[in-house]
Amino acid sequence: MENALAACRNTLMTTSTGLPATQELHGPLFLERTWLWLIFSIYYFVPFFYSPLSWSFQGVLILAYGIFVLLFLLAAGHCMQPRGLAFKVAVIGLILLGFIVTPISAGSSSTFFTYAGFLLGFVLPLRRLIPTIGSLLLLVTLFYFYLGNHASYFFIPIIAGTITIGTWGYLEQMRMKAHRQELKSNEEMKSLATIAERERIARDLHDLLGHTLSSIAVTAELAEKLLKHHREAEALEHIKALHKVAREGLGLVRQTVSGYKHRGLQGEVLRLCDTLRTRGFMVMVEGRIPDLDARSETIAILTLTELTTNVLRHSQGTHCTLSFSSADEQTEIVFSDNGKIKELQPGNGLRGIQERLQSIGAQLVIDTAQHTCFRFILPAVALAMHQEEAEFS
Repeated sequence: MENALAACRNTLMTTSTGLPATQELHGPLFLERTWLWLIFSIYYFVPFFYSPLSWSFQGVLILAYGIFVLLFLLAAGHCMQPRGLAFKVAVIGLILLGFIVTPISAGSSSTFFTYAGFLLGFVLPLRRLIPTIGSLLLLVTLFYFYLGNHASYFFIPIIAGTITIGTWGYLEQMRMKAHRQELKSNEEMKSLATIAERERIARDLHDLLGHTLSSIAVTAELAEKLLKHHREAEALEHIKALHKVAREGLGLVRQTVSGYKHRGLQGEVLRLCDTLRTRGFMVMVEGRIPDLDARSETIAILTLTELTTNVLRHSQGTHCTLSFSSADEQTEIVFSDNGKIKELQPGNGLRGIQERLQSIGAQLVIDTAQHTCFRFILPAVALAMHQEEAEFS
């Protein structure tokens, strides 16, 4: 019987949520502490104190109570499979036991009917519960008129108890379903948050490693060409630069994993400008580099890093301009070069930039009419949050 109850509890804990029982906060008290509900059956013995019953009748009633306990535990152990034979046999057995005990002790038999009503309320949907309870009460009424005055303490307690306790069982069923739905919703939110976090990490790794590996590839290719022309001194310089780029890329990845603790937007802008100048671009920085909150600063750095990578890969220009301007507590950042492209095909990098900027209420605007120009505006909240952090510190 205990194994059946344990199986019932495990079924409840894993149904719909997909979580093991150890992750549940709690289940219905009816399933976790089934024996506690037997405390209410103590009223079964009240008629023993005011009705003249012989020892043989008292023995029959005690035997009936033992059968009741077994049937109740059997029904509780299979309550999550109400269409199964075991549950049906247990509930029908309780009802039959009530009809059998009524002629002996009408006051005691109400216990069996009320417990049967609770079990029915706990497992049946409302559309089936109402006609089932109604049919049971109709049988009880007919049986009452059949017995006559012999069951004067029988009719009212059973009618009131079955309806009341049956309603209690149905409310317990609703509470259990709401609890399971809440756990399911929490698990879905955790799953969605995990997926979003994985996508964010994938975008960030693409931006960081894409830029670093592109720089390594370009530098290594140039060093190889120099070695072929026996220009070892120049090749050695590029190999040293290759080592520096690799070390910086490793450091940037470590900083990103540890919480995007960059050198700050100003430091990263200087680094990106040095990278562009090393590749033969003339770079001009206009305006004052703003102070942003940590999240907006990280997104701005990763966006500029990806745009720099795109220039190194695809631009046919020779001049880059990076400008910063503030108006109405908003910061506009413009990254442009004098290269001309016929058609821009957004890849994972640009899509990642769009998604990342949208997460803080910004948007990337691309203009290729004359030259290649990327523009995005950081909302006022980025500056406001930084000011609040500065005041707090």
